[in-house]
Amino acid sequence: MSTPLWEARADLVVVGTGVAGLTAALRARELGLRVLVVTKAAGEDGNTRWAQGGVAVVLPGEHDEGDSVDAHVRDTLVAGAGLCDELAVREIIAGGPAAVARLRERGAVLDALRLG
Repeated sequence: MSTPLWEARADLVVVGTGVAGLTAALRARELGLRVLVVTKAAGEDGNTRWAQGGVAVVLPGEHDEGDSVDAHVRDTLVAGAGLCDELAVREIIAGGPAAVARLRERGAVLDALRLG
């Protein structure tokens, strides 16, 4: 039987240091859980930094004229080429403003890019 090189105790183990993993870890800490975040050899080995699309969301008072949740849903369904569940897409996109608000409350500073 080998001796472990290190040992840690946690209520929750989050695998991955991308946006989703770190958001989950932050929320768990807010709830008082002991969190362990596990990543590859180094933080820069992940793929989040290569994400080019950013967060596509229709924010009240911060979107182009004519932009809408329905337009984002249509675009997502077309891009998904039949692989997306329409109800799930609609719920996720409709939840975008609240998700951005939560990130901003935690101190995230987001650049606004308008395509119109």
